Amino acid sequence: MDFTAFEPRIGAAWKVLGSDKTVVRAGYAIYHDSAWSMGAQGLWQNPPYAAESFGISFGGCTTVTAYCASLPKQTPNIGTGQAVGFSDGFPIVTPPTTPLNFSGAFITENTNIKQGMVQQFNVNLERQLPGQIVLTAGYAGSRGSHILNFGNNINTTSPTACAGGLNEVAGYTLGLFPASFGINIYSINDLGSAHYNSLQIKAETKTPRYGLYALIGYTYSRTYDSGYSDGLSTPIGAPDFPLPGWQKLDWALSQINLNNNFTASVIYDLPFGKSKKFGNDWNNVTNALLGNWQVTVIEKITSGFPVFVVDSNPLSGASLINIGNAAPAGRPDLVGNPFQAGSIGSCTGPSKLTGKGYWFNPCAFAIPTTGELGNASRAPLSGPNFVNTDFSVIKRFALPWENMGLDFRAEMFNLFNHAQFGLPAANINAPSQFGLVSSTVNNPRLVQFGLKLTF
Repeated sequence: MDFTAFEPRIGAAWKVLGSDKTVVRAGYAIYHDSAWSMGAQGLWQNPPYAAESFGISFGGCTTVTAYCASLPKQTPNIGTGQAVGFSDGFPIVTPPTTPLNFSGAFITENTNIKQGMVQQFNVNLERQLPGQIVLTAGYAGSRGSHILNFGNNINTTSPTACAGGLNEVAGYTLGLFPASFGINIYSINDLGSAHYNSLQIKAETKTPRYGLYALIGYTYSRTYDSGYSDGLSTPIGAPDFPLPGWQKLDWALSQINLNNNFTASVIYDLPFGKSKKFGNDWNNVTNALLGNWQVTVIEKITSGFPVFVVDSNPLSGASLINIGNAAPAGRPDLVGNPFQAGSIGSCTGPSKLTGKGYWFNPCAFAIPTTGELGNASRAPLSGPNFVNTDFSVIKRFALPWENMGLDFRAEMFNLFNHAQFGLPAANINAPSQFGLVSSTVNNPRLVQFGLKLTF
């Protein structure tokens, strides 16, 4: 029972000093998430619960002839598809395991685990300006806590640079769990957290007199999280550090962080044709060719997503892994400014940084000293920006039959064929590619035509 699962929703609006053109709005709400059965799926695999009835399927016996023979109403005929029903029973065919002879991974879960909780809040000021423009500016934020974190290995050895290690370094200390088992002990807990803060500005206008509609929005935001894994192999950017106090060690930009996000959408009915500013006296042929045209533009500009720099061959001696990671991975040391070209120390860096080549200076990172963990943040930098323009031209033909019309559309996506680059290679143990951008995302210029009949 979670007695904190209280979910208020509060909203308020105020016409400032009775004004019909200025209003302040604010809201607050709490939501919860049970996060796929609170992560409890793996607990039954622990000793002494891992004694199973195996070797059968509901479609018939598959592997264990002796077991099939032990079942009532079941012929030991492997693979014949003869059904095994619940009423036939499922006898135990393996004795319960004990920690001493258990060869799998232990799953642990806090007994007082809580549901994930998200608090959302916002306040904004809306003002009507001359020219039928409505301007909105405000703050929106959220706080996520008790988020399910599934699969950190808490049976982690200390880095060998710690006192008494194979690569002892004077003064290097980090309190870890001493390894007392030769297997992984995965933790299910509710320690994940996330923060979102944003400044949002929006301007909107709709002027039927001039045939113009425009919506322009800009958001400056920062999204941070503790790098939690949900146990479903959802990418978390970089392996987190399952250490005491790992929430602080892993606190960094979230994988979905976008510092800047600008979007503009404009629809303009050209003022040519009958009942328009120009061409009201045109004949039917001229109006059919030159009248009733509409153009639309959608412009989107965003900053890049975070880049998670990793060390695929860590030499710390601590097996920093979690469920879903194919192999242990660590982080490098940050030794310089990754966005400044040139050499750093004895490392010869690129003379120029660009989205087409080196996005960041690989010399700004170094492989940690043997036995030590890297000091770089989980998300030390962000990738290339994105710029995209979509444009369309629409011609409307009025047909002689009532309530019927024909639209011709020419649509151009990524109008200027602006290259949109993918994230740079971020594995310091692949030095020939480290820091380089070698891929693009989204489409190049794409043109399509269409006809639409309305009736």
